[in-house]
Amino acid sequence: MEKPRKGKGKGRTPLFEDSFKIAVAREYILGDYSASQVGKKYNLNSGNVFYFVKWYNKHHPDPAPETSSPAELTPSNTAKLEEELALAKLKITALEMLIRNAEREMGVDIVKKPGTKQ
Repeated sequence: MEKPRKGKGKGRTPLFEDSFKIAVAREYILGDYSASQVGKKYNLNSGNVFYFVKWYNKHHPDPAPETSSPAELTPSNTAKLEEELALAKLKITALEMLIRNAEREMGVDIVKKPGTKQ
């Protein structure tokens, strides 16, 4: 709820909606992006992003994160993980064969050779 303003026209009207501040702050907190990257996305500077994060932490304190115990390795979990690993290895082998065949048919080097410049 917004505080009532005393007098006429006193106080600064907010430039940004609370929902916008929350979106920017949560993207910075939960994302893998720097403040400048988030700022570029929303056309802000990094100072605004840090201000929004500070405002968010003040107005919307998150409860303590629940600590979950790591998944225990049971025989069924282990078997499932081994099956996923085998499928991943098979997929990698198939993709490598596909790349080699494409290189041979097109006569173009697709795979980057070691020591070449980017």
